[in-house]
Amino acid sequence: MSHTLHRLGKMGALEGDWIVLAMSARGVNRRGSIPRLRRFLRMSLKHGPVNFGDMRAGSSFTKNPRELLSGMREDSLLNVVFDSEKALRRFLEELGKARLGLSVVVSGLLERGSRCARKAGLLPHTYAMSLGTWGRTNRLPDEQTMEITTMCGHGLISPRYVHLMAGKVAAGEMSASEAASELAKPCVCGAFNPVRAAELLGKMARRRLKSARSRDSHGDGGSSPSRSKRAAGVRS
Repeated sequence: MSHTLHRLGKMGALEGDWIVLAMSARGVNRRGSIPRLRRFLRMSLKHGPVNFGDMRAGSSFTKNPRELLSGMREDSLLNVVFDSEKALRRFLEELGKARLGLSVVVSGLLERGSRCARKAGLLPHTYAMSLGTWGRTNRLPDEQTMEITTMCGHGLISPRYVHLMAGKVAAGEMSASEAASELAKPCVCGAFNPVRAAELLGKMARRRLKSARSRDSHGDGGSSPSRSKRAAGVRS
C-alpha cells in the first residue's frame, strides 16, 4: 500500500508522523479475519493513537471505536496514526507477540521505522520509497499546504479547505486543533495526523498575521480592529 507514502515535510516534522496499516488478503487469510482485525484495533487503542479508522467505515473523527469495531468487515482496511516513535515501538512490540497473521505496513521515516521494527523483534520483508512528484509541479499547491493535504493519501482534503481553516485560525474563529479536527473528517481512512496538522495550521496562521502587520507597517491601509483581533486570536 502506497497511499501513505508521499507525505511531505522536513525530517523533524516527520519524526512525529507514523501510520500502521493492517488488512487481510483475499484468497489467503480473509475468511474469518474479523476477530483478528478487531484485536489489531483494540491493541492499538492502548498506545494512544492520534487517529485511526477503517477505509470501509470512517475514521475516529466520524465514528467512535465501538462503531468501528461493530462494523468491521473481512475486507476492512485499518489505519492507525501515532505522533511518537515511542508509541509506535510499543505497539509493534505487542503486535509482534500477538502474531495476528495480518498484512501490516508501517509508513514513516525509513531508518527510524526499521529501527522500531528491529527493536520489536520484527523483520520487514519489503521496503517502498517515494521518489517525489514529477511532471508539471508548478501546478501543485505550495509545499506548506501540501504538508497537510498529503496526509490524506487519497487526496480528499482540498488545498482551498486548508487555506480556509488557516484563515479561521488567524482570525481567532477557532483554534488550530479545532481546525485540524475539521480537516481530518474528509480523510475516511483515518490516516490523517491531526496533531501535526494543528502545528502546521498554527504556523500558517502566524505567517498570515505577520504578513498583515508588514503591510500595515508599510502604510497599506493601517491597522484595523479585525486585524488586531486576529493578532490576539491564534490558538493551538
